[in-house]
Amino acid sequence: FPKSLLLLLLCSSQNQNRHYNHCWILSFCSLSSSIRGHRTFLLIMDRGWIHEPKFSKRYVEGVQSFMQLLRSHFDRNSKVRCPCQDCLNVFFQTQEIVYDHLLIKGIMGSYMQWIYHGEQSQMRYDNEDEIQTMLEEVSGRSFANFSDETKTDNNVCGNMSEKEAKTFDKLLEEAERELYPGCKKFSKLSFLVKLLHLKVYNQWSNKSFDMLLELLKGAFPTGETLPKSYYDAKNMLQGLGLGYILIHACKNDCMLYWAEHKDRQECPHCATSRWKIYNGKDKKIPHKVLRYFPLTPRLQRLFMSSKTSVDMRWHKEKHLDEANVLRHPADSEAWKEFDKNHPWFAQEPRNIRLGLATDGFNPFGNMSTLYSMWPVILAPYNLPPWKCLKDPFMIMSLLIPGPQAPGKDIDVYLRPLIYKLKELWNDGVDTFDASTGKCFKMHASILWTINDFPAYRNLSGWSTKGYMACPTCNKDASSQKVRNKKFYMGHHRHLEPSHSWRRSKKFDGKKENRSKPKELSGDDVLHQLDLLSTYRVGKH
Repeated sequence: FPKSLLLLLLCSSQNQNRHYNHCWILSFCSLSSSIRGHRTFLLIMDRGWIHEPKFSKRYVEGVQSFMQLLRSHFDRNSKVRCPCQDCLNVFFQTQEIVYDHLLIKGIMGSYMQWIYHGEQSQMRYDNEDEIQTMLEEVSGRSFANFSDETKTDNNVCGNMSEKEAKTFDKLLEEAERELYPGCKKFSKLSFLVKLLHLKVYNQWSNKSFDMLLELLKGAFPTGETLPKSYYDAKNMLQGLGLGYILIHACKNDCMLYWAEHKDRQECPHCATSRWKIYNGKDKKIPHKVLRYFPLTPRLQRLFMSSKTSVDMRWHKEKHLDEANVLRHPADSEAWKEFDKNHPWFAQEPRNIRLGLATDGFNPFGNMSTLYSMWPVILAPYNLPPWKCLKDPFMIMSLLIPGPQAPGKDIDVYLRPLIYKLKELWNDGVDTFDASTGKCFKMHASILWTINDFPAYRNLSGWSTKGYMACPTCNKDASSQKVRNKKFYMGHHRHLEPSHSWRRSKKFDGKKENRSKPKELSGDDVLHQLDLLSTYRVGKH
């Protein structure tokens, strides 16, 4: 089968009859058994077999083509990530087991780009136009033209301060600066973005990245165009707003040295010094440091891309509302009740509805070190269901330090986030929408939290231990102690009044005549909180 003929056929698929020519190529190749190599190539390019039934001829051939690609990039004895529907590219298996898993369990339906098995990722920013487009959308303005409606000198919709505008203008200069004299393919900024992308994708250490920069500086005719280290490279991209704020915290979780307490040197609650190490001069090391990732610019960033700004209206413009169907949080009763109670918020589809998730984890993995760090993550539910809970759209808002879990004192660490959420709810913020080219007033709201039962205790303030551990039954919980253990009884009080089990004594030896516990509203819960006596925060 001549290569020239294959190329001719592939080129012919670029005309108006693209679909029919492509199908004709596949059919033509499948007729001949002498062109198995070309047929494998086409199966690798065509991923439709992934959704075919297991053990079908096309599926088996697709798995074989996948394994052929894998073996061309990995040694036969090396273990690789298994993309089956159980392992999900998390667990490493031998290549023989991977082959068996794919045939028996099936391949992940979403694994269309085989980046873990030798296929190169689709690199972003392939040319200067894309870098320029990215910067335009991030800034909310065009290099060449400004709309009279959105232009305010260097400030667009109030999004940028004068300092931020100057930092961003410096980025624009780097985007137009040649990497070295005569280089037309890369600017200084585009080359640095590619290097940082490779660092993250291949998990390079900071030290290895510094060594690479040092080598490149010696190899390029004008090496001074490159930063000296990874630290300098990050500082160059500060104009994109990818930063966080360090806030010192009391050793006993009593307070944050923030806002009105930012200049204090000791805690007013427990009188503990702010500093773990302080030599009286310039060396100051605090006991704990909270990392706060400013929320407003991250929410505004969702509208600075013309693609994601359209998706942020999906729940209103493209969502199909069907009775008794739950495919998106917009179908839930909580969402609809919220719209009913706050019509001014629901009227603007670009107002953001968030879910808050938090839990503790040990950053040191399986090591014997005991440490509990608590990230607080926000998820924007305006997006369609295939995007709203994906990694690129998760927003890290807080990183609460250990070594102990914050417990009920998590309120202390949530203070910067709550302050900003109140501001976004009451006042909103002017935001530029790249899809319309206009500004609007963006508001945001937390609809619910996502957590396990112990973390629910920390976030809500309702103890999930003891005689009243059930937050739904609240103070009307049915519990009793038997042999030093607490049991929760009376579940059949939730049944209908006429249910036969209510008259049965098989459960706890008595009939159940009580009605089910009252469901508390948000106002009822706030009233309970108002009745609490003042308690001292912290673990002193």
